[in-house]
Parts: sequence; structure tokens; C-alpha cells
Amino acid sequence: MGEEKKEKTGEELSRRDFLANTAMTLGLVGSLGVGTAYSAKFMVPAEKKAKFSNVLVGNVKDLPVSAAQEFIDGQGKKALLVNNGQEVKAFSKICTHLGCEVQWNAEKKEFYCPCHEGFFDANGKNVSGPPPRPLDEYKVTKKDDYIFVALKEV
Repeated sequence: MGEEKKEKTGEELSRRDFLANTAMTLGLVGSLGVGTAYSAKFMVPAEKKAKFSNVLVGNVKDLPVSAAQEFIDGQGKKALLVNNGQEVKAFSKICTHLGCEVQWNAEKKEFYCPCHEGFFDANGKNVSGPPPRPLDEYKVTKKDDYIFVALKEV
């Protein structure tokens, strides 16, 4: 008897053909993934780092203990310098709950938001009411008797 040859049908692949097709598919998928990642990088602009400038906002001599002085930050929002007895701090006047303006109570040494009875301590930490987080704080530096606040450049 002679050897019978098996004829290849379209459904049968040799091991070599299978591995070659698999390698090409993986290479194509990998290339598309890398191409997509680099395309997204160029389509989405890089986030700019915020620049800050130290701005003169007051004098220690004009800010007695428990007093507050209002100033406008670099974005036109109201802010407060507060001498809490230990140091001078600067906070945004915008409540972290719904954006109402907080007021400084010198007698109680706390910030009060009249919109929904929110209270913050002299360090800006939310202590009662609905505010979910502390007041936004600015970096304060003193040189001689002058008070400088780091404000974001626009």
C-alpha cells in the first residue's frame, strides 16, 4: 500500500503558521497601543505648573492679635490675613461648602459662614456645620515687619 497524503484544508494550520499569525497579531496590537498612547499625549496639553509670587499685603504693626485684614488675591477673590496670636496666616474668604463669604469673629477667634452655620477655627480647620474641608490657605512669609503672601500668577 502506498502512503496516503493528507490534503490540507483551509481550516488546518501548521504550528509554524499559527505561531507566525499570533506573533503578527500581538505586534499589531502592541503597536496600536503605543501609537494611541503617544497620540493622546500630544492631543492633551500638558498641565502647566502654577507660578507663585510673594506679594506685600500688610505690616505686622497694623495687625494686632486676634485681628483680621482683608486683601484681594491674584485671581480677584477676597482673602483674610489673621493674627491668631501665634502667627499670621492667610485664608480665602470663600467657604468650602457653597462658596459664601466667611467672616472673622475676633472675640471667639473663629471664622463663621452665615449661609449654613459653618464654623472654622483660627487655623482654618472646619469644626462644625456642613463645610466638608478646611478653608484654602495661602503661604505667608514675614520679612522685617512686612507680611508677604504667595499668590498664584494669572
